[in-house]
Amino acid sequence: MKRRYIMISAGIILTFALLTGCGSGTGGGAQTGGNTGTDSSSAQREEELQAEIDSLREELDALKGGQGTEDSSGTSDDGGTSDGTASSGNTQEENSTEQSGQTSSGAQVSMEEAMQIALARVPGATEQDVSIELDRDDGWLIYEGDILYNRMEYEFEIDAETGTVLKWEEEAW
Repeated sequence: MKRRYIMISAGIILTFALLTGCGSGTGGGAQTGGNTGTDSSSAQREEELQAEIDSLREELDALKGGQGTEDSSGTSDDGGTSDGTASSGNTQEENSTEQSGQTSSGAQVSMEEAMQIALARVPGATEQDVSIELDRDDGWLIYEGDILYNRMEYEFEIDAETGTVLKWEEEAW
């Protein structure tokens, strides 16, 4: 959603920049009282607009870099470099084979442990009352789930690296 908003905003800004720059040279002579320097001012304006477009593209590339795509430095947020080798962060597959304490998904906390963390907050609920799944949210591994017990719905998110409860909501149904 954030990516779409950024792309739409960039498109609007670029369109506005092109529309305002296109008409600057046509009526400039009459509006400025007969100035003959409209060619140099339109060229200058074009350079300014191009610089603005370039800065917006760099900003957009930086934002894309934060969402798992490769940024201008040649690294991606999953720890890989542009040549496909891993840097200090490991990919999920490497995590599961290189570090024996982790689960096969790369998470430090197993799904069973996350389920027990959630169940500890709802006395009397059992594993049959829990629906849980591992998800990647903005580059972070989290467990998302629901507990339906005793006419209550408990929604939760648990950090798959630390086991910290990130979100807990309760609602009667």
